[in-house]
Amino acid sequence: MSYPLTLAAPPALDGRPRFVCPIDRAPLVAEGDMLVCAGCGARFPVLRGVPVLINDENSVFRIEDYRNDDGYGGASAYGGSADHTSGLKRAYRNFARRLSEAPVPGSGFDPMAEILRQQPDARILVIGAGERRHAGNVTYTDVAFARNIACICDAHDLPFEDGAFDAVLAEAVLEHVCDPQRVVAEIIRVLKPEGFVYAVTPFLQPVHMGAYDFTRFTYLGHRRLFRQFDDLGSGMVGGPGYSAIHLFRNLVLSLSDRPTIRSVLRLGALLVTYPLRYLDPLLFRTESSYNAACAVYFFGRRRATPIPDREIIGLFRGR
Repeated sequence: MSYPLTLAAPPALDGRPRFVCPIDRAPLVAEGDMLVCAGCGARFPVLRGVPVLINDENSVFRIEDYRNDDGYGGASAYGGSADHTSGLKRAYRNFARRLSEAPVPGSGFDPMAEILRQQPDARILVIGAGERRHAGNVTYTDVAFARNIACICDAHDLPFEDGAFDAVLAEAVLEHVCDPQRVVAEIIRVLKPEGFVYAVTPFLQPVHMGAYDFTRFTYLGHRRLFRQFDDLGSGMVGGPGYSAIHLFRNLVLSLSDRPTIRSVLRLGALLVTYPLRYLDPLLFRTESSYNAACAVYFFGRRRATPIPDREIIGLFRGR
């Protein structure tokens, strides 16, 4: 479900969140194909029907890149819509993508089901939504144009009021932001006092998405990032088996920088390593597997005060 803009008026009776300026959080007023901040006067374009609400002074993304259809956000789309190849090359890419993105056995936690079970009318924000879609009262955002997104925004400066949401989801997002701590602080700001958060972030994964890849977290480092939340569920998304798939594939790809050779090497590595994913359901039973997790997840409820670091150390999982 996506929603129309609610800009200068108070929040609607149905609970739809309204946008605010990502710079000073003042109300936005529509002026033609622009949204103008009633406080600082900043102007934000509405392109392809989507507001581009980025703080230009505090982001690696530039509003002009979207207007000119340049750069990551302006020119990119998700899934097959971004692939303009055809024939055998397209078939190869689709096959390789399916091998690479095959589900991870044993990682069946469903945060949306748990959130809606506890709060059926929850207002939920999805950061870095891509093509993900969920049931419920959901607002989708991203840094690239995608289906049904409410706005393009940088998670370092979310264009929403304080306490606007009951839950925030950030799957495969925090590795792509320059300052994860600031992003989590923004998540806390837009959450209600007992709001939920769900995040999935890589640990042992090679670089992906090129220059827009900054950070990795151990299980404990990820837990500390969300120290202002009580743990309702946390663990691995992909264990040592899945880590081995990623690492071996990139080891093989390191043999060449030539695109044609890399395509052959990538497909071969994907085929050879595919069975390794079925080791993870066995490995998940051991604490030692946390030392080589591919990614970790955290599901929690906001608390009044952060957990002290001395207590965080006691939450270590591993051997």
